[in-house]
Amino acid sequence: MLMHQSRLAPSRIIAVALAIGVASLIADVAAAKEIGQFSTVVKYSDLDPSQTADAARLYARLKFAADKVCGVEMTRDLKVQRQRDACYVQALNEAVEKVNQPQLTALHAAEPRIRVARKS
Repeated sequence: MLMHQSRLAPSRIIAVALAIGVASLIADVAAAKEIGQFSTVVKYSDLDPSQTADAARLYARLKFAADKVCGVEMTRDLKVQRQRDACYVQALNEAVEKVNQPQLTALHAAEPRIRVARKS
């Protein structure tokens, strides 16, 4: 029995070390996202954002880019999920503001927001 336990000890140590490494990596990525270190370019020279259909296409591209930048991972960790959601909302708000087109802004304002109630 002791021999079996001694063979498992190194693998447990490695597993714990990997878990700690992964957790710190996730925390570093979340912190980087929080301070706005990730970005992407959304090209829309093929669109006319003053037209409703093109504004909708551009908005879809911006939403996709915000997902890409902020991560689309699903997690049961509510803190990580809130950070991801806050990143997404901030990225999308800033992108719409930078484009500064009334049609796009109207689309963004009309977008339904789903909010999860927080436990106080």
